[in-house]
Amino acid sequence: VGGDVGYVKWWHPPLSPLSGCDDLIGAVFELGRTLCRLQLSDEELALFTAAVLLSPDRPWLTESRKVQKLQDKIYVALQHEIQKKHSTEDKLSKMVSKLPLMKTICNLHLDKLEFFRLLHPETAMNFPPLYKEVFNSELQYSDPRES
Repeated sequence: VGGDVGYVKWWHPPLSPLSGCDDLIGAVFELGRTLCRLQLSDEELALFTAAVLLSPDRPWLTESRKVQKLQDKIYVALQHEIQKKHSTEDKLSKMVSKLPLMKTICNLHLDKLEFFRLLHPETAMNFPPLYKEVFNSELQYSDPRES
């Protein structure tokens, strides 16, 4: 995200092989553009990513309070990193303001993934293990022919 997004110029939604995902792709690129404008350092981006990934509102968590405490510590570290670099004081609030968009993107992605899984179950069952691990709690990769 910290780099140039000039490659976006060649992407044309109607001609994309990912037709039907235009809303998702557009939202991802818009998020990328807005995060690039913040000019995050590697440390800031890493801490923000960790804070986003350690979200205590995931329904399958059994220890959400512990995750919340860890996320709070990461936000404190992120604030410290921002202050250390003498960045503008509202940088963190600008970053946090992107969380609803990130949640929307996540939900759009899950919708598209579920649709893809229904259309192509044999391919979905062969997704890489890490991808399955990340999304398995929200999607079932069972073979619909077994139902």
